[in-house]
Amino acid sequence: MARRIIVALVLVAMMATMLAWPRPSVAQPSVPNTFPPFQARYFSETGQAAVNGFLEKWRNTPNALFVLGFPISAPFIEESFTNPGQYYRVQYFERAVLEEHPQNFGQQGNRFYVLGRLMGQQLARGRENEPAFQPVGNPGDGTWFAESSHTLRNSPAPFRDFWQRNGGLEVFGYPLSEQFQEVNQADGQTYWVQYFERQRMEWHPNQPDPRYRILLGLLGNEYRDKFHRNNPAFAPRSAADSLPQPFIYGFNAHLYGQGTAWQDRNRVLTLAKNANMPWIRQQIRWRDLHDRSGAIYWAELDDIVADASNQGVKLLISVVSAPDWAGGPGMPRRENFRDFGNFMGQMAARYRGRVQAYQIWNEQNRACENGGDCATDGGVGGRVASADYYVDMLAAVYGPIKAADPNAIVVSGAPTSTETNRADIAISDTEFVRQMAINPRFRASVDAIGLHPGGQYNPPDTMWPDNPGPGPNWRNSREFYFRRIEDTRNVLVANGMGDYQIWITEFGWATTNNTPGYEYGNRISFQQQAEWTVRALEIGRNNWAPWVGAMFVWNLNFAIPWAYEGNPLHEQAAFGALNPDWSPRPVYNALQAFPKR
Repeated sequence: MARRIIVALVLVAMMATMLAWPRPSVAQPSVPNTFPPFQARYFSETGQAAVNGFLEKWRNTPNALFVLGFPISAPFIEESFTNPGQYYRVQYFERAVLEEHPQNFGQQGNRFYVLGRLMGQQLARGRENEPAFQPVGNPGDGTWFAESSHTLRNSPAPFRDFWQRNGGLEVFGYPLSEQFQEVNQADGQTYWVQYFERQRMEWHPNQPDPRYRILLGLLGNEYRDKFHRNNPAFAPRSAADSLPQPFIYGFNAHLYGQGTAWQDRNRVLTLAKNANMPWIRQQIRWRDLHDRSGAIYWAELDDIVADASNQGVKLLISVVSAPDWAGGPGMPRRENFRDFGNFMGQMAARYRGRVQAYQIWNEQNRACENGGDCATDGGVGGRVASADYYVDMLAAVYGPIKAADPNAIVVSGAPTSTETNRADIAISDTEFVRQMAINPRFRASVDAIGLHPGGQYNPPDTMWPDNPGPGPNWRNSREFYFRRIEDTRNVLVANGMGDYQIWITEFGWATTNNTPGYEYGNRISFQQQAEWTVRALEIGRNNWAPWVGAMFVWNLNFAIPWAYEGNPLHEQAAFGALNPDWSPRPVYNALQAFPKR
């Protein structure tokens, strides 16, 4: 491969503009948080991950590896050199610096949310009186840009074709000079070059490989070397330290029932915080809140949101079960998708900044979750709606949620782990995820992908068939294993969605219980439950980084209401981290001791 070109900096011009060069911000003033979706792609070549909107820009840039290069920093906040006093979140790449412009988010498909910094403009500063940089008249041949009064031609160097094929205006900006010859300080040779707002092109006509006859300056590397030698954002890191946002540790919990003999909501919230797992997933039923008349009775949900917000606990609200008038108790009829969207939009507006995420449906690949009864005999009745039907419903609510709260994270419903393929029982989770992923509306309608792994009587490191669990039952299918997540992730990668983060919104192991279908729990001790749950958390946080972004243990406090109902051995109680008397099980203590980072 051709030598990477180091663009010559004109020292005299630079001395005059040193104060305008970028400086990291200490106070990081007035820079909004990054908007979802959160996504990451780790590059071992540089020990950095391209993340979030920066990754989206990289992915949408033709020939991105050549035009932008690998990422060389984590995102950080820096003062602009073209607008001193303005601060932006930036990420450096070998050949460019990309910066977020939050004011452009949500407009024109986020086309201008992340922009390339005007690196070429800075290099050209002070050279305005040189002949090649002086404005030229319009030759009338379609090569002239009025915005910069310069032409972009294919002679003598074919820069125009290269500009058009590799992103054009959005990637390179307008030409700031005509083509001219310049000595490259790295090799002492003279080449035809042209400067653009965001780059500098250099022509190497004798390069045997035609892909490298036009080379771009390693401007990101140069700026790093000149101004960021001690900036920790540039230190190589592992995949586990390259997440696109802080990892989310959470519990599924029961926050309803305040005022009953068994509920103490603030105690539940405090216990979650004390375990340093400050997110709670609370499921609600649309049918319980929205009347046919259009009235919405927020009632106790208002109190739940207020109490969680006051305690500093973040909420993932899982929404299921349409009202009868909308086609429930399963998914709504298609003609009621708009009603569902209006409901979710009102919820997002009402709880803006206090509910951080919304999950649209739960285990939608199970028939009983769409019109049946999942609490009887392991699930009866209903019929699985197609993945396309589900994606259409998801798309109908995504827009209203984001319009009301752009920072809210929309999580897709999590298919349950199964290899069954009968629409009256369940559809394989890998097949259902594949069908969602190939639907082009799915990527545009989700910020994180919800998944529910198996577990049954298998430690988290085991997997069929190479490393099966102890058996004799619940071992001869991959659906029974926590590492089923790896299978589903492979499906996402194969269908172009491997960069999106997975949220594991339910995982855990049952202990002794009296519920048919959960007999495996009778073989799992409290200590095994603790060890396996913590090990699963360790795998998700470290081994599966950066593509797993959240894990919610099932569950925190369900043993308490079940004991009050007279059935302390119900399977939901058996998964709990608390005993019926509120005392901690070993799993709670183990989760509390697990180091969070």
